[in-house]
Amino acid sequence: MIIVNLNIRGLGGSTKARYMRQIIEREGADFVCVQETKSKELSDARCFSLWGDNKVGWIHNKGDDGSGSLLSMWHKEVFDYESHLMETGFIIIYDQYIKTSSRCAVVNVYSPCSLNGKKTLWEDL
Repeated sequence: MIIVNLNIRGLGGSTKARYMRQIIEREGADFVCVQETKSKELSDARCFSLWGDNKVGWIHNKGDDGSGSLLSMWHKEVFDYESHLMETGFIIIYDQYIKTSSRCAVVNVYSPCSLNGKKTLWEDL
């Protein structure tokens, strides 16, 4: 199981999309956690483009108007999605790792800079 974690600081341009695709391909990623997408909305087509094919499941947390936004993506032939929990600052994906039939949870977290924001996030988690 290969999980890649990236703080991308905005998915706006084609250079970052190409960078993500290269990392996913080079590392053989099964699951990718992306912080700071700065995207208010994402589509299937955009996620398929980022992953490199359409065998990807994904959940997007738009954050606060794009700030602190998160994207969790997984290879559908490696992880069998069961459910998710999403709050400000995190996405938890509950799934089954198909190779071993093991249930697991992958957490994608982005902490705010303020101390109060950090405390609230960890209380929510």
